[in-house]
Amino acid sequence: MNKELEIMKAIAEHLGLNPEDLDRNALLREELNLGPIELDELLTELSQKFDVTFNPAETENLKKVDDLIVLVEDNLLE
Repeated sequence: MNKELEIMKAIAEHLGLNPEDLDRNALLREELNLGPIELDELLTELSQKFDVTFNPAETENLKKVDDLIVLVEDNLLE
């Protein structure tokens, strides 16, 4: 399984969704109802699952699911 699909699956599982139902362009706050605490919990889970560390400056401007996927992928490359 490629990393993008793994990341989407992890996000979907955290949100209680099927990965097929997760839209890459879905807005984290408006459409998925992720407040600051829920987003922080999701980031913590992703950092543990993929063994990456997020710089707080990187997470400030996350708007869409796609932003989150790119963030994890970028950190996997480092």
